[in-house]
Amino acid sequence: MSLATTLCLAQPPAGAPEFAPTLDDPAASVALVPGEYITEKGWGHLLLTRHKQSLRFSLESTTSQAMCFLEGVIDGRQGIATSETGPTECQVQFADTAEGIDVTTTTPVECKSLCGYNGGFEAPYLRAKDGCSRNALARTRAAFQQHYDRKDYRTALTTLSPVLAQCGPTLEWEEEGDIRNDLAITQYKNALYAQCLETLNAYAEDAATDDDAVMENWPPVLADRYLAIVRAARTNLALCRKALARQKN
Repeated sequence: MSLATTLCLAQPPAGAPEFAPTLDDPAASVALVPGEYITEKGWGHLLLTRHKQSLRFSLESTTSQAMCFLEGVIDGRQGIATSETGPTECQVQFADTAEGIDVTTTTPVECKSLCGYNGGFEAPYLRAKDGCSRNALARTRAAFQQHYDRKDYRTALTTLSPVLAQCGPTLEWEEEGDIRNDLAITQYKNALYAQCLETLNAYAEDAATDDDAVMENWPPVLADRYLAIVRAARTNLALCRKALARQKN
């Protein structure tokens, strides 16, 4: 049972919003709210923090096999990314929305120096819900593991169950797979066999095929990691199907 927390590796949305409010825009005077923001499917994380009189940003994203890491200071709604040698020409715009912050750039070429060749970070970033930040998820999963290892399966279940409902939209694919398998085997331990099957329904089709067929649909760098999720799901699905059949007889 894997509880490793990983960086996200999902592709970004195809069309990121293309607007960049200037400092002359009256709306730009609205203060951005410090906190953690996450893209859908968890491939990008944005952290805004107050440092004395300035608002700082730290942004990490992983798209395909390329990573971006940007950090710097925000003036109004425009941030300038910095490197080890000082400010760069990479400009990042932040526009608050009802759900969080839209992140764009007017200098994509200049920002490439802080990303891999295919890296990107432009997207809507959603305000992290309670319990869904990186640190909160790590604490929840650690607490779950302790309860599970002690065979306190009921408490383990109540600890992990809320995560998918609350944080599902912003979980990255590998983290979601690990959590679903952890939850499913815990539901099995609590004789919740139908719920176990429902939890793993997203992997049922792949679990019913052979490993080679599963890997054909994934790039080599990701295939082994997805296959590990499918193999665990295959085992857990078999356990829950067999137990559910016994329960009905």
